[in-house]
Amino acid sequence: MDRRSLDQLAREPLYNTRAVTQATGVPADTFRAWERRYGLPRPFRTETRQRLYSALDIGIIGWLRDRTNEGMTISQAIQRLRLEHPGVAGAEIQSAPAPVTDREETSRAARLRRRFIDASVAFDTATTRRVLDEAIDLLGIETLADGIVRPALTDLDERWRRGEIPITAVRFASGVVQRRLAALFTLVNPDSGRGRAIVACAPGEQHDLGALVVAIMLAREGWQVVALGADTPADDLAATAAQLRPALICLSATAATASALDAIERLGVAPQHRPAMIVGGQGFAGADSVAGAWRVTGGASDVVAGVDRGLRAARDW
Repeated sequence: MDRRSLDQLAREPLYNTRAVTQATGVPADTFRAWERRYGLPRPFRTETRQRLYSALDIGIIGWLRDRTNEGMTISQAIQRLRLEHPGVAGAEIQSAPAPVTDREETSRAARLRRRFIDASVAFDTATTRRVLDEAIDLLGIETLADGIVRPALTDLDERWRRGEIPITAVRFASGVVQRRLAALFTLVNPDSGRGRAIVACAPGEQHDLGALVVAIMLAREGWQVVALGADTPADDLAATAAQLRPALICLSATAATASALDAIERLGVAPQHRPAMIVGGQGFAGADSVAGAWRVTGGASDVVAGVDRGLRAARDW
């Protein structure tokens, strides 16, 4: 079931547990366990505490059933649902808990960040992965990137520079994040969608976690993303763009270098096919007027929000 059909399902609670079991073939004990563990589905509770489910709830249960039948664990299926269908996965009903406030989200992110840092210093793979999974489940990919991963890695790097921890702890944490985000990207990247997008790091840029988060979020928005990773040579990037003819190119650089700006200038493809170019990071501080690239500041969510503006600008070039 695709996003559009899920979005069209009614949210009015009408169906009892037996009706849901008959409609989906999923045992009641199973989807009640999903509800307790992951907060999905989200049935309405009557005054007598009877559960009533909506057509959307039934659609979500069926969607999760299909993903687990394909070989995913339920945790992976829940993550994919929340990444690909954030509006559906967070759909509110009458019995839904009150939305998390900014203060509550900040506090929760801070706790998860501390746990991630402590587990990284202890080289505890299981806990670091569990923290990342909890962050995705509870707070979403944007908060994971900007509220947990980025400040945690910065904190670890500063501790290493002060001589408090070995560099191996920093590399361990970065590796755990890299592998988890790469797995999520593989999970959500569509075979087809609203268009092809290239996401890459500028020449010499070794930090690709930000680019990977942007790739995940673009895939969630329906883009078919080709992720090229760190330190992408300018000539090879231009050749790849000429071959794939993408509608969108996103380039990341954390440090200002001549090669970062040169990479944009070399992306001159045929006038009849000029992709929108979105650049982010301090490496493009002066890129506003370079080759018509649209510079976005802020976190990964700001990059995705800037895509539509960049696409509109591309049509005017």
